[in-house]
Amino acid sequence: MSGVDDLRALVRAFFDGLPTVMDAAAPPAGGDDDGPAIVARAKAWRAALFDAGLAGFGYPAEFGYPADFGDAPDLPGAHGVFAEESRGRVPPEDSVFGIGVGMALPVIRDHGTPELQQRFLRPGLRGEEVWCQLYSEPNAGSDLASLATRAERDGDEWVVTGQKVWTSGAHRADLAILLARTDASLPKHRGITMLVLPMRQPGVTVRPLRQMTGVAEFNEVFIDEARVPAEWVVGDINDGWRMATALLAHERVATGTASVAGSRDEQRKAGRNPLPTKQLIALARH
Repeated sequence: MSGVDDLRALVRAFFDGLPTVMDAAAPPAGGDDDGPAIVARAKAWRAALFDAGLAGFGYPAEFGYPADFGDAPDLPGAHGVFAEESRGRVPPEDSVFGIGVGMALPVIRDHGTPELQQRFLRPGLRGEEVWCQLYSEPNAGSDLASLATRAERDGDEWVVTGQKVWTSGAHRADLAILLARTDASLPKHRGITMLVLPMRQPGVTVRPLRQMTGVAEFNEVFIDEARVPAEWVVGDINDGWRMATALLAHERVATGTASVAGSRDEQRKAGRNPLPTKQLIALARH
């Protein structure tokens, strides 16, 4: 990659060929379909992005680029160039990876052990794993630090029991970034640990929460002695509150970016996602 112009050409060529890649994975889904076709197209998008060398801005090359991509676009301002050239062309299926790529992976990159980084960053950036966020609880919404979900050490595993609610995408998630209480004797903000929970295991039950609009954007998650490898701790044990606020900082950035990057022409969900900029401008003109 010799310069900005070459990177612009690479990004434009990538998006020109993207519809063919995604349609080969699954035909476009109509309406608000949230089924396998959406996930298949989303995974095709992320894999193509990664294989083009465009998924890992801000990450070490070993995690963000394919092994045979020897000339990664790491020139100064590369992410800004990509943002300019991709505006309005990012497929709406990208939202499947909003929590993983926008929130969980940056925290693991910044605070995870080398082993966690090796395990999660590359497959996450390539779209091989879908994430959700297990924060809120029925009795710990605005006061998140009073959460009651607990994780107890049992040999080389954590055993997790509790309930989470308002969880976006839990029904299709492979992994969850989880806050659990690991020391009830400490003040509430100090006894919390951030863990990575495998979602597809006995002891994890996901139930949709259908809203008055008829859409089920959220889920409640019941956790009954689910297992987490002992080393899957993000940050330090009992330092989960600091990790939680670090993730929320990334969430604010991801939410703002979603309003300008996507290619959808109208707001089709139940109102939780930010309005695309061009829709907002059209509304203002109207």
